[in-house]
Formats: sequence, C-alpha cells, structure tokens
Amino acid sequence: MKNRIIFCTGGARSGKSEFAETIALSKEGQKGYIATGRAYDEEMKHRIHLHQERRKMIWNNYEIPCTVSAEILKVLDECSVVLVDCLTMWTTNLLLQDGEFTSQEDVNQRERVILSEVETVLNVIRSYRGDNEKTVIFVTNEIGLGIVPENQLARIFRDIMGRVNRLVAAEADEAYMTISGMTIDIKALEVSNHG
Repeated sequence: MKNRIIFCTGGARSGKSEFAETIALSKEGQKGYIATGRAYDEEMKHRIHLHQERRKMIWNNYEIPCTVSAEILKVLDECSVVLVDCLTMWTTNLLLQDGEFTSQEDVNQRERVILSEVETVLNVIRSYRGDNEKTVIFVTNEIGLGIVPENQLARIFRDIMGRVNRLVAAEADEAYMTISGMTIDIKALEVSNHG
C-alpha cells in the first residue's frame, strides 16, 4: 500500500484550493485540513473565514503555521485524506520566523531549514504505515512567472518558494495547475530530459 501525494498549484484566486478540496472530498475516509495561514490583519482574517466556511464540519481542522513536520504524524493517525493549504504560507512563516536576515549565509541557512522541513514531511508521508492508504494534497502558489522582484526579501522568497514547489512536485504522484478556474494535469504533460 502506497500513500499518495498530490500537488496542486496555480496563481492567486485561480481556483486551486477549490480544486484540491474537490479531490479530497472524492476520496474515502476522514478528511483533515492543515491550514498554514496566519491572520495578521482583517483581510487575512476574512480569507481564513471563507476557507473555514467551505470546509464546514466535514473536516478535522488543524491550524499549523510552522510545525507541520512535528505534527503531520498525528494528523495522519487521525485522517485518511489530508489537505495542506498552503505551502506558500508555510514557507513564508518558516522564512520569517527568526526575524530579519543579517547575511547571505543567514539566507542560505534558512533555506536549508525550510527544505529540510519539507523533506521531513514528505518522508513521513511516504513511510507512514496505517490501516489504510493515505492521500496528502499540497496546495501552493506558482509565483515565479512574473518579473524579478525589485526588493531583496521578495527575491529570496521567490527563489526558495520555487525550490519548495520543485521538491514537492517531484515527489508527487499527481500534479495539477489551475489557471483561471481551469485545471490541467501537469504530470501527464511532463517532458523528461533523462532519456
């Protein structure tokens, strides 16, 4: 029995979260929702409220802004289908949790920590052995399609986020991209340069 990882990406307000929720709801078993967002202002509180309204009572809800690697095992014990929404907020939280950067080595160290956290979560999912197959769906933003940002923090975040997305997409059994409410299967369209 192999646990499944599904990767859902797209731009802001593209419909990727709704698509990921549709996949989750089509699967058998208890649903779990790992919300990584933090409500820093009224607009973010409103966004979180809209997501909670969509989930209603169908889901076990877990508010985990940073410590996904420490808590994923508990969630897998309680749920058969887990939706992590989203990798972008989780990466943001990990990037900023220790304050400002003092050097390039500081940036490099934080990137290593973030990638290690993501790898730990993927390893736990793949190695988890329970009574039934688990499906974990990751939602993320595709943020690397625009111009190079002017400010340093935005460039650092864009680069790290790109590496996080590549790491999870490479491990995923299925990968989808939603654009303007329309979703394509990007694993099916993947071109290999490995022969």
